[in-house]
Amino acid sequence: PRSVHARGGLGHMGLGYGGALGAKMAVGQRKVVHITGDGSFHMNLNGVSTAVSYNIPVISVILNNNVLGMVRQWQTTFYEERYSSTTLDRKTDYVKVAEGFGARGFRAETPEEFRNAMEQARAHDGPAWIECLIDRDEKVLPFIPNGKTVDDILMD
Repeated sequence: PRSVHARGGLGHMGLGYGGALGAKMAVGQRKVVHITGDGSFHMNLNGVSTAVSYNIPVISVILNNNVLGMVRQWQTTFYEERYSSTTLDRKTDYVKVAEGFGARGFRAETPEEFRNAMEQARAHDGPAWIECLIDRDEKVLPFIPNGKTVDDILMD
C-alpha cells in the first residue's frame, strides 16, 4: 500500500528524479526505485548533485532508447510517423556520468545483466543508476491520448 507513485500514462518528462528524491526522504529506510527514460533523465541531471551531496540512495533505472520516447510515441501514434526533434543521437555514457558525479553506474543489455546490476545497486549506500539499452520504438504503456480520460487509455 502507498508504495507506487506513477503518472498513469500521462507522461512527465523532467519530474521523475526530483520526485524520487523527495519520496526517498519521506519513506526513510524503504528502497526507492525511479524508472525513467533517457530524455527525462537528461532534464534531471542537476538533481544528481543533490542526491550525491546528501547521499540519497535512490536507484534510477534509465530506459535508454536515444530518443525522446514519449514524444516519438505521440508522433508514431497520432502523426503517421512524421518525426520532428525526437531523435537526439546523444552519446551520453550514463555509467561515466554517474561516476563523475560520485554515484554508482551500471549498464544492462540483457535481463541477467539487469538482475546483477539491480542487486549491486540495492547493496550500494548511495545514488545508483542502471542504464538499460532499449529499442527506440518501445512504447510507454499505458498511454492516455491528449484530451481523453483514463476510460480512453491505450494499452498497446
